[in-house]
Amino acid sequence: MAYQGSLGAGQQLTVENHGDRTLITLTSSSVGQQQSQSVSLQTGGWSSPPNLFRVSTGFVLEIITAQNQYFVKIQAQEIITLNTKPSLVNADVMLLEKVADASPMEPIELMSPMSAMKSMKPMKMGDMEMKLKPMEMRMGNMKMEMGKPLEINSERRFCTQCGQGVQKSDRFCAACGHQL
Repeated sequence: MAYQGSLGAGQQLTVENHGDRTLITLTSSSVGQQQSQSVSLQTGGWSSPPNLFRVSTGFVLEIITAQNQYFVKIQAQEIITLNTKPSLVNADVMLLEKVADASPMEPIELMSPMSAMKSMKPMKMGDMEMKLKPMEMRMGNMKMEMGKPLEINSERRFCTQCGQGVQKSDRFCAACGHQL
């Protein structure tokens, strides 16, 4: 069972009863956008259609069940459940129309699992080559593997401090004195 009513200024109220739960949805529409918020209350089945009243501070929705009477305040973009019965002395009764199905959206269909990606083929550009498994990169006389230090296959050596050329047998850099 569902009822809808216009609150003016692009706002629409939808009230639905699903077994022991009442779903209240406030939808606001303006040019190029739409906002929606919902509140679900455990009320039990309705014993009569819901009533909507315009009061000085917004709207009051009344839901009557066999067990209780519920009041919900709708003000601007808020839906607030009230613990006590509000004064409805000068309230205007608003029209709520019965609708067949007020659910705004169909449930989203689950996606089927994706198939595994094909393994990447080695990439080559000039003297550079990259592989994915194991992750490896070669460029000229250098080779890097994931989890291993950089290898340089060269007879030329350099000081790690100043960059000057050194010999394999040198223990100290001749230019800066750094220990090799």
